Amino acid sequence: MSGVISDNTVRSSGVVAPLSSATTDASNPARDTNPTDGVGTKWINTTTGQIFICIDATTDANEWVGQKQTSILPRVIWTGGNSDYDKEHDFGYPGKIKDISYVTPDTLGDATDFGDLINTNQYFTGTSNGTNERGVFGGGSSPAGGESNLIEYFTITTPGNAYHFGNLISGTMQAGSSSNGTSDRAMWSGGGISGTDVATDKIDYITVSTPGNAQDFGNLQIAKEYTAGTDNGSNDRGINASGTKQGGSSGNTDTIDYWTISSTGNAQDFGDLTANRAAPATCSNDTNNRGLFMAGSYQGSPNSYSNNIDYITISSTGNATDFGDMAGATPSGYSNNNGARGHAAGASSGTAERGMMAGGYTSISSVSNWYAQIEYVTISTPGNSTAFGNLEHRVYGPAGCSNTAN
Repeated sequence: MSGVISDNTVRSSGVVAPLSSATTDASNPARDTNPTDGVGTKWINTTTGQIFICIDATTDANEWVGQKQTSILPRVIWTGGNSDYDKEHDFGYPGKIKDISYVTPDTLGDATDFGDLINTNQYFTGTSNGTNERGVFGGGSSPAGGESNLIEYFTITTPGNAYHFGNLISGTMQAGSSSNGTSDRAMWSGGGISGTDVATDKIDYITVSTPGNAQDFGNLQIAKEYTAGTDNGSNDRGINASGTKQGGSSGNTDTIDYWTISSTGNAQDFGDLTANRAAPATCSNDTNNRGLFMAGSYQGSPNSYSNNIDYITISSTGNATDFGDMAGATPSGYSNNNGARGHAAGASSGTAERGMMAGGYTSISSVSNWYAQIEYVTISTPGNSTAFGNLEHRVYGPAGCSNTAN
């Protein structure tokens, strides 16, 4: 044996032949593909990413071994918030909770217990690195009542308690969150910081797979709290929309900002929502490029809550368009099936197209209401929401994420 690595013309010498270059195609190889390079031919399906190797090149009877695929169990996570633990309007009981629960987005039903956060929390936000399975939650209201800078994480398909990840640059609540999915960057934008009606325009980021403290990314166009974020996953665009401008009395905003997640820098103007509002729930169908902004509160009367759903095409700048209405969770003082409320949380099944909103709060005619309802829509199809199930408790100001984004 010569020990030479060469081609098949010297196979008799015992050398190892190199693997032929890969064939790329938008479909899988077939029995009659008949590769000219014979056994060992590598084939890549450019649509699915699946890899095949030819193990028998018999004419019109090829055999191909496919790369083994591992599938994840899709889950949407809901966590934290302020709850009256189902004791309707019992103001002696409300308080922030640390419960984590989950649903399977393609199966209607109530949420199931997952574990607990490190601390009780409300007005924080979450995102994930998609099918890489890590959920991260940051900011919010600390157990003592001030703004939290804590970032927590867990593996979405493994029930259990959250772990400490690191810290935001400063304590922040009512921020927006977004990520570029499996590209592994998550960020928090805007929010409220210490002091009455003090908002921020800062954007922080982390590498989701690597615990540590957040770093500075850039700034939004304006400082705002009670804001919301979404993204188009590995297509790399982050979005922040809505919120209450600096000072509170300055009113809500309809402004939509955007940026490229894998870069650092300041946000740019994207367009406007259909109305000024604060604290909507958000979600997207990931690389399919549609983002939703669901419900929220209007400026002015404390009785003014929205049931409207707006949508944008994330990859194209422009103003939002009406999608439909949240149809359930009717607050006292509103007509049946109004669905208006603020401080709910959104999440989705990504490219599987199911957008969801859970929890929420209204205060109408001196009556406060907490909500447990989960509602859903098909993100690619405008229309009103449908009942999905219920959270474990009535809650407002929770956070959500899923493992189904790319």
